[in-house]
Amino acid sequence: MNSIKKESHIKIYIQTDIEGVAGYCFCEHKDPKMENVQHCHRMYRLLTDEVNAAVKACFDSGADEVLVNDSHGSGYNIIFENLDPRCRIIHGRNCSGPHWLPLLDASCDALVLVGMHAMGETPNAIVPHSKWKVNGGKIYLSEGSMAAAIAGDHGVPTVFVSGDDKIIAEIKGKIPGIETAEVKKALSVYQACSVIPARACEMIYSRVKNGIGRRSEIKPFHIPGPIKLNLLDAPGHIDLKELLPKDVEAPTVDQAFMEFERRMSWNCFGTSKLDGFVFP
Repeated sequence: MNSIKKESHIKIYIQTDIEGVAGYCFCEHKDPKMENVQHCHRMYRLLTDEVNAAVKACFDSGADEVLVNDSHGSGYNIIFENLDPRCRIIHGRNCSGPHWLPLLDASCDALVLVGMHAMGETPNAIVPHSKWKVNGGKIYLSEGSMAAAIAGDHGVPTVFVSGDDKIIAEIKGKIPGIETAEVKKALSVYQACSVIPARACEMIYSRVKNGIGRRSEIKPFHIPGPIKLNLLDAPGHIDLKELLPKDVEAPTVDQAFMEFERRMSWNCFGTSKLDGFVFP
């Protein structure tokens, strides 16, 4: 009887955001008086369903371990009690841990990107923001392609991305052969034509499976060092203006990115002390 030998251990890392989810056009408002709590929680449910579709695809593709990083905003967006119990989730206050992508290292076999958004200054994309300038503008990265580049520093291929048509176009241009799920066409910064969420989950499931199955064919997205890095936009953060003239230089994208992030006053990587929050 012929049998296919399974790899010793298959580990998949899922990086998530929310702006690229089917049905999402906007969510939080800076003014708390304008906050629509029910709408926000509706978006969280849509995100959770898309992540679940990706998690199921990972395990159905033979994964032994799946890590989900709840990486948007507060780091508490995914309704984690509704996730597939076989996975584990990284959550809590964003940018307070050891890294923007905690536990992503060379032990991972693939990176999966769910709910990504376009980089800043992208015309007619859903809430585009974060535009990283690499080596004086030789290349620009969104948050999604930055995650892929950091994974690439560890030799990990990025095999799947979902989001609007603008982020799909960017990442496909950088990672030939990547599997994609274009779950909406962006019409403006706050309007899109989305597929219905159930269909989006079907697309994500099938294409994550394809990506994991083809992971040996998809090369890691690696940008050779040394790296000069700067950030062209981060809406809502005034002190960014003080950082813009100062490129960060480092041997790798990973090192340059984390050094830049640690210079931002609103980040608190490596937090080891409580800071005044009241706990029940």
